[in-house]
Amino acid sequence: MPIDESEISARPARREDVPAIVMISRSSVTEAEVAGFGTPAAATPQEDIERLLSSWVEPNRVGSEEMLVAEVEGRVVGCVKIEDRGDSLELVDIDVSREVQGQGIGKYLVRFVEQQARERGKRAVTLGTSRNEAGVPWKSLPWWQARGYRITHEEENAWTRSIGPGVREIRMRKDVR
Repeated sequence: MPIDESEISARPARREDVPAIVMISRSSVTEAEVAGFGTPAAATPQEDIERLLSSWVEPNRVGSEEMLVAEVEGRVVGCVKIEDRGDSLELVDIDVSREVQGQGIGKYLVRFVEQQARERGKRAVTLGTSRNEAGVPWKSLPWWQARGYRITHEEENAWTRSIGPGVREIRMRKDVR
C-alpha cells in the first residue's frame, strides 16, 4: 500500500536508531549496484552497528556529520547525513529502505534538509554523486535534477580515487533562499 506523505515525519536521529539506520543502509542499494560508483559498504560506518555506535557523538552526529531520520508510523525508514559547509548544507548521504523506495520518503527527506538549510540561514544545499570510469552517471542524477539540483562541476578527489581510476564526482547545488 502506498505511503501518504502525511504519514512521513523527519527528525534528528538518536543513538537508539542505530540498528534501524544500519538496516536501511544495508538494504538501500546492493554491492553490485554501487560497484564503480561509490564507497564500498564495508568502508562506511553506517554498515555496521558497532562501528556506527563507536562513531556516534550525542545528540546525533557521526564525526562532523549530522544524522537525520524519516519515520512512518514510528518506524525509521530512511536516513540522511548532512554537514555544515559555511554558507551551505552538504547532503552527504541519503538512504531509504529498499522495501519503501519510490514512495516519497527520499523526496520528503530532501525537502526536510532544504528546510533545515533555510532555518539555519544557509544559501544552498550541495551534494555530490558520481560518474563511473566509463562516464556513466550514478542512477540518482536525474532524480536530483528533478528536485531542482543543478550540476556545478565535476572533479576527481580523494573519494573518487578510493572508488577507482577515472571516477568523477558530479557536484550539485540547489539555492534555498
